[in-house]
Amino acid sequence: MPTELLQELSQHKLAQSLLLVASILLVRYLLTTLFRKSGWQRQDIRRRVHAVHNFSNLLMVVGLFVIWVSELRDFALSIAAFSVAIVIALRDVVGCLVGGIYQASMRSFTVGDWVKIGEEFGEVIDNNWLSTTLLEIDPHGLGNGYTGTTLYVPNSAFFTKPVKNLNFMRRYIEHSFSIVRENKGQNPFAAKSHITERVLEHCDSFRDVAERYCKLIENRMGVELAGTEPKIAVTTNELGHDVLTVTLFCPREEATDIEQKVTEDYYRFWYGKPEDAVRTEQL
Repeated sequence: MPTELLQELSQHKLAQSLLLVASILLVRYLLTTLFRKSGWQRQDIRRRVHAVHNFSNLLMVVGLFVIWVSELRDFALSIAAFSVAIVIALRDVVGCLVGGIYQASMRSFTVGDWVKIGEEFGEVIDNNWLSTTLLEIDPHGLGNGYTGTTLYVPNSAFFTKPVKNLNFMRRYIEHSFSIVRENKGQNPFAAKSHITERVLEHCDSFRDVAERYCKLIENRMGVELAGTEPKIAVTTNELGHDVLTVTLFCPREEATDIEQKVTEDYYRFWYGKPEDAVRTEQL
């Protein structure tokens, strides 16, 4: 009796399909639970869970296809007249699948990287065959800059939008900011040397690390960056006001603090101590 029951189940494709799906989901759940309880770092756990999910999904698709291949063949022959309509209806899904394969072959990013897909900027927290999930980051913010918004980008976007991997800019960035001041008859270049000295003082604590990190980026990306020395330029805008532009290579978390310090130094030079005012008039 058990033998006959097993034979019937082995010939029943629906039972085979349910057994296959249940087995794969059980193994995936056990592996995921094991990874989450491990002592690995958060990003390593994400990568392993992501790999298990993708591999289990692939096993389910292949297994179900093998089980139902004969029925699928007969079904495909029976709907040959509607093949064009089916392709049109599934073009978005097919585009996402092909986009996922394209991204996997190009290895343009992985889970944990900072990427910009078109205008969407965020940290990759999941990537499957159909979509890529990003934890949005404010492109104009500093520090971590997370907005708390989760973005779901279809993989078909890889064919229509540029993909930029910004992972090397997570620690250090080339930060540029401008200070605008109304010209009151003074020479705006009088403050340039003073601000240059102050910027170098603010960057002195991380200068060696910044140089090593800059060389690391150049070696990995095969490009030559502008370097770590701060750059200061004095220009004017359409209103005739003086514009002091400072560009420096600094830790992302310290960019806002350094910008505030330099801004304070600039205005203190013009409006600070009395001796500074006397020196300005002499200049």
